[in-house]
Amino acid sequence: MRGDPTTGFVRMRGAREHNLKNVDLEIPRDALVVFTGVSGSGKSSLAFGTLYAEAQRRYLESVAPYARRLFHQMGVPEVDEIDGLPPAVALQQQRGTPTTRSSVGSVTTLSNLLRMLYSRAGDYPPKQPLLYAESFSPNTPEGACPECHGLGRLFDVTEDLMVPDPALTIREKAVAAWPGAWQGQNLRDILTAMHIDIDVPWKDLPKKTRDWILYTEETPSIPVYAHFTMNEVKRAQKRKEEPSYMGTFTGARRHVLQTFSNTQSAMMKRKVAQFMASTECRTCHGKRLRPESLSVTFAGLDIAEMSHVPLKRMGKLFHPFAEGKAQRLRELEREHPEKAEVMRRISEDMCARLAILLDLGLGYLSLDRSTPTLSPGELQRLRLATQVRSNLFGVVYVLDEPSAGLHPSDTKALLRALDKLKASGNRSSWSSTRST
Repeated sequence: MRGDPTTGFVRMRGAREHNLKNVDLEIPRDALVVFTGVSGSGKSSLAFGTLYAEAQRRYLESVAPYARRLFHQMGVPEVDEIDGLPPAVALQQQRGTPTTRSSVGSVTTLSNLLRMLYSRAGDYPPKQPLLYAESFSPNTPEGACPECHGLGRLFDVTEDLMVPDPALTIREKAVAAWPGAWQGQNLRDILTAMHIDIDVPWKDLPKKTRDWILYTEETPSIPVYAHFTMNEVKRAQKRKEEPSYMGTFTGARRHVLQTFSNTQSAMMKRKVAQFMASTECRTCHGKRLRPESLSVTFAGLDIAEMSHVPLKRMGKLFHPFAEGKAQRLRELEREHPEKAEVMRRISEDMCARLAILLDLGLGYLSLDRSTPTLSPGELQRLRLATQVRSNLFGVVYVLDEPSAGLHPSDTKALLRALDKLKASGNRSSWSSTRST
């Protein structure tokens, strides 16, 4: 019998993805279904490699070809037939490409809500123009601190870092920040062609010469006599001998900063990072935003300070506004009733979203917590909380070991969240877990 929405089952025949051996399966909808087994038994191959992959493939068939390139597409699963399969959403433990600009707030979309609140209902200084929500994000040109470009820190390169041993000569690679191999030799030959002695200790070179070698932004092209000594270069120049090639000089600081900004190699980025000093931005003091954005407050906090508050405490800050009991809200109701209504509604939505996160045991996190610092389990629970609040229905949710790393007392909260998904009309949730 073929799977059909009226039968309440998803039927699969001949699943052979990875280590699955021609598996036939009938899975009930409107239920929480758990696949369990020892490592390597095929749980993930069944849940993600087959069921989710096929649901994604069918959905993408309805999407324009140029738009499909925006999706991370899984391979076509090895299966004979799957019937009665609803649309699916995967909540995996994979964190994607790590980036310090990704945070708890961006994963849960709570940062978007908070920016709207500060834009529309924040307390502005006198004569401060209204700012749009984008002005409260360090990841936009409208909001990013102009000095640190939204990073919160300034990176510079100092002589002490680039030349760790000033007793060495340039030929002995005193300028440690320079590249090795041929590129480093090329720079040394260029200096020799410029009559700079690379065989005296670095500390004995004139300061003006040292500063130019390290900090110049000039990139002069110099006729190079490869591997010549300075005396040999002078003789060759006097005789007007043909040079080996034209070499382009690059200052050590310029090389470090360009490599750090442009390289696609993580190893190269780590290598040049050792020559860079990081200090807190003196304009935003690490808050990453423009001064005018930081001048707007809510509950006495600017948006950077609010984003640093643990979620549990944030919920307590917003409750009086959501319930209409905050003094500031009552004042606004008399002066600017529309602004007061915006404040109340956003606060209600914020409290409802925070309640799910707190129920999942994540009250110790803050919105500015960077996602690379989260455990896979924490990240998956954040995504789960977002889906509980999304109000989607008729969806299959596929989760990857959602109870991994949870204290037994927190598992009940997880099951409550899954029950909420099911109660919202989602036909089934699959959880790939280890056996115990």
